[in-house]
Amino acid sequence: MSDYRVYLKVKPFIKEWLHYHFGNPVVFPAQSVENSTIRLFLTKQPENVIPRLIPEDDEVAICIPDSKGKPVATYNYLGPRAKKAVEECIEDTFKVQLWSELNDLHNCGCTILKAIDAWCENNGISIDHDYTIKMRYQRMRDSYRKSGVDMRKKRLRHDDIQF
Repeated sequence: MSDYRVYLKVKPFIKEWLHYHFGNPVVFPAQSVENSTIRLFLTKQPENVIPRLIPEDDEVAICIPDSKGKPVATYNYLGPRAKKAVEECIEDTFKVQLWSELNDLHNCGCTILKAIDAWCENNGISIDHDYTIKMRYQRMRDSYRKSGVDMRKKRLRHDDIQF
């Protein structure tokens, strides 16, 4: 991974999640969709843009992946819209993990908020954000239910199996 970085504005709990799973500065896995998205939109640094070396408080530092096609010494700039695309990609990865790990909450025997607190703890996220994450999860679940799709995992009961 290179020493070149890009700085993205993300929600505080996404920043905590990124640092917990990918370090500080963030280094995504080599074949990740995030790195692919970054590489896709990398361009040469415009002459009128001065590169920043330190992120602001609401930003996260992400290492730019090096590649043969776009060497990072030459291609190390993401424009504002390209940054938005990478931010969206990161949000999607967060949602996939959230959904896949919390999808079975109705069978866990505790309240949703307690399960969310445990999930936050397991993912390096302060429980100051637990209610926000709970609401995100419930909105995702409810949007499917409104369309008649129940995405909750179902367990087969012995009586349901036909021999």
